[in-house]
Amino acid sequence: MSEAGDTAWKAIDIIPYGAILHVPADWEALPPVPANGPEILRATGGPGRNLIVFKVPARGLTAAGVADKAQERLEAHGYDDFSRTRVRFGGHPGVALDFVNRRTGEGAVLHRTREYFAVRGNAAFVLGMGSTTWEEHLPLIEEIADRFELPG
Repeated sequence: MSEAGDTAWKAIDIIPYGAILHVPADWEALPPVPANGPEILRATGGPGRNLIVFKVPARGLTAAGVADKAQERLEAHGYDDFSRTRVRFGGHPGVALDFVNRRTGEGAVLHRTREYFAVRGNAAFVLGMGSTTWEEHLPLIEEIADRFELPG
């Protein structure tokens, strides 16, 4: 994998929402998985390099409020070790929510995930990416999030 700073990029238009996801040129867009609910796009750069974009109703909440609701659902599914940071995401005030999935059983693996939240109108957009090799993948995760465009 290239370092984030020297990666060639390509844009993926997220139609009809007007959002643009920029990913490394060797990544590919995949169709959403209906079982994942409000997923509108997924992309991959190969094993261990995946992301998901969700669009959910904001219901009058700020990005922090939407992140609160997401954290409640994630906690109910066994995720933990939550932390959050205020960020700009998609050109809007946003929140980055980090959490851990402690996969149990033989060969247990610690999987860290970051979800970025921003609200545009009545919709919240969420970009989620995670890794079992967090330190290695975090610079790329941050650069993908920095390049996400959410007009309006």
